[in-house]
Amino acid sequence: MQSTWASGATAPSKDPIIHALQRFTYGPTEKLVNEVKKIGLDTWFEQQLNHLSINDSEVEEFISRWEMFSHVHKDLEYLWALAESEGDMTKGQIFNSNWMAGRILHLYTVVRQTHSNRQLFEMMVEFWHDHLNITTIGDDTKDGHLDWNTNDWNKRVIREYALSNFDNLLQASALHPAMIVYLDGELSTREVPNENYGRELLELHTVAPKAGYTQADVVDASKLFSGLRVRWPSRYYDRGRIQRLRGNNTLIDVPPFATVLHQERQNFGTFKVMGWQRTVRTTSEVLPAIKSLLNYLATHPETAKTIALKLGRRFVQDTPSQKFIADIAGIYLAANTDIKATLRAVYQHEDFKSAFGTKLKRPGEDYVSVARALDVWPNFSKLGTWSGVTKEFAFISPIARTDLKSLGHLPLSWPFPDGYPDLASGWVNANYQVVRWNIYTDFVQGGPWNQPVWSILTPVNEKNVDKHIDVVARVLLSGELGVDDKNSIKNAVHKAFGINPNFDKSSKQISAFISRLIFQLPVWSLR
Repeated sequence: MQSTWASGATAPSKDPIIHALQRFTYGPTEKLVNEVKKIGLDTWFEQQLNHLSINDSEVEEFISRWEMFSHVHKDLEYLWALAESEGDMTKGQIFNSNWMAGRILHLYTVVRQTHSNRQLFEMMVEFWHDHLNITTIGDDTKDGHLDWNTNDWNKRVIREYALSNFDNLLQASALHPAMIVYLDGELSTREVPNENYGRELLELHTVAPKAGYTQADVVDASKLFSGLRVRWPSRYYDRGRIQRLRGNNTLIDVPPFATVLHQERQNFGTFKVMGWQRTVRTTSEVLPAIKSLLNYLATHPETAKTIALKLGRRFVQDTPSQKFIADIAGIYLAANTDIKATLRAVYQHEDFKSAFGTKLKRPGEDYVSVARALDVWPNFSKLGTWSGVTKEFAFISPIARTDLKSLGHLPLSWPFPDGYPDLASGWVNANYQVVRWNIYTDFVQGGPWNQPVWSILTPVNEKNVDKHIDVVARVLLSGELGVDDKNSIKNAVHKAFGINPNFDKSSKQISAFISRLIFQLPVWSLR
C-alpha cells in the first residue's frame, strides 16, 4: 500500500501515536494527540483497556440532556408503556413505530463513537456487533420487533462483554432473546429443528468453515438449541402481538424479556458437534449442555484463528499474515479467551506497528472521524418546530437516515448475519466517492450537526493561501500535507476564489473549501 504514494503526496503518518489513534479510535484529534504525548502511548492504551476507569462525564452529560436518549436500553415493559401513552407526542407516539427505537439507538451510537473518551471500547462494541450481528432493521413478520430487542441486546450482551472474554460474550449472545428471534429459533420444533442459529454459530461466530464441520454437526447443534424460546413482557400478550407459549417452560434468562426452555419442543439424546459430545436426558441438563458446547467452541483452536483473523482485518490490514494469526490465536487461547489480553497482543505485534496507512476507513468510521476532527456536537435546539422528544428526533433523519444510510453504513443495521464488511473491496466504488463528496459538502456547511466548519477553524488569522491550508491541515490531520497534495489544493483555491483571495470576505468559505478537499485525499480515507 505504501509504495503507491507519489513522492509529493501526503503519506500516512509513521508517528506511532497517530498510527495507534487511527486504528484504536474513531480518529485522532489535536487534543487527544497532545494528551497521549503527555502520558505515553502504552499508558494510554492500558487506560483504554480499562474503560470503566475513564472519565466520560462530558458525553454522559450531553446524552442526559435529551429526553429521547433516556429511552435507550430500557426494558421492553417500559417501552410498551411508553408506546401506549395516548395523545402525547413527547412521550408516547415517539415509540409507536418500533423502528424509532432503532433510530434513536443509531444516533446514541454515533454520539458515543464521536465524543466518548472510551474510544477503544466503542470500537470493540462495533466489532462485536459485526461479529455477532443482529440488525436493527425491524421486521414485523418476526415476532421480535428487532429494533426494540436490539436495544436490550446492545446493553446486556455487546456493551456488557465487549472487553470481557469471548466465552462469556458467546454465552450471553446465544441465550439472549434477540438472537433467538433474529435467527428464527422461535420456529424451531423437536421434529424440525431450525438450523439457522446452529449454522451461524459454527460458520460465523466460532470455528468458521475452514474447520471442516459437517451438516451433522449443524443438525446436532440445532437440536440442542431447539427448545429455546422468548418470554415476552405481558404487554406483548395483552396486545395480542404474539401467541402465548404453551406447555411447561423453564425460565433461563431474567424477566420481563427472557429466554425460556420450551420442554415440549426440546430434543433429548446424545449430541455430537466437532468432537464435543453430551447426552441430555432431562430439561435440567439442557442449559449445562448448551453452556458446555459454547465453551468448547469458544476455546477451540479454530475459533482462536477466526477471532485473530477478524481482529487483524479490523486493526492491522485486510490480509493479516499467517504469523500474526498464529501469534494472536496463541495469546487468545493462553488467556482463556480474554479480550483485553488479545487486544494488547494485537497492539504490541510487529505487524501492527509497521502497518501504516494500510486500512481503508469504513464509511461510518470516515464520517465519525470528520465529526471528531471538527469537534462538533449536535444542536437539537435548532431543529424542528415540534416540542419535546419529537423536536430532538428531527435530528435523527438527516444523520441516521440520510447521511449514514446513503453511505451504506448505518450503525447496527447490516441486514445479513455476517456483519458489515471489513475489507476495502466491500466499500470502494465510484458511487461511494460521489456520495462522500455530497455529504461532506453539506457537512462543512453545518449539515445535521448545525456547526459549520468555519466555526471551528476561524479565526484562522492567516490571509496567505499556503499558511491557511497549513492551519486547516493541522486541525484535520494532526500533521502537514505533502507538497503535491498542498499544491493541488492551492491551485483549486486559486481557481475558485482567485489568485489573491479576499480573506476578509471569504475566509469562512475558503476554510470550508479546503476542508472538503482534504476529506477527499487518500491520506484522509486511510487509517
